[in-house]
Amino acid sequence: MRRLPVLLLLCLCLPVDARVKGLFSKYTKVLTDKECTCNCCIREQRRPSEISDPSKSSFKCALAPASDRNFEAYQCSDTCTVVNDPIFPRASKISANRFCFYHCVPTSGGSTSAVQAAAKNQDVEALLNGGSLLDAPCISVATEQLVQAMSPDGNGRDSQLEA
Repeated sequence: MRRLPVLLLLCLCLPVDARVKGLFSKYTKVLTDKECTCNCCIREQRRPSEISDPSKSSFKCALAPASDRNFEAYQCSDTCTVVNDPIFPRASKISANRFCFYHCVPTSGGSTSAVQAAAKNQDVEALLNGGSLLDAPCISVATEQLVQAMSPDGNGRDSQLEA
């Protein structure tokens, strides 16, 4: 019983800083960018130098252009935030293009070139199905495939996946 008043007196005598900081006083960084998401990414063709295996996907995911309707709808920007990320373990703010490339998988189907998309839009079927777009959405890499995009140096590895 005698310890309680001593402990109370000790707590009151501590400097204000020590009492106010609390449990999470070591977390001092505020992340202001939006969380990274594949909603900001679209499918686009790879450059010839990016295709190491012709049997794998000839498409990749990249940040949608600012004129794209999803860019504004999802409030996308050139940079975004990742926390406890397995591909970029030492990063908290990364380029959105980099996130799209390593974390997102292009959907299959659709046109493979602008010429093919334009030709398909002239078909009668375009009146029924809405036509053909060159860009297609990207989806998140499956958890079991995420390992393929990890690298020992923490910078990511091109896994050339397709949904």
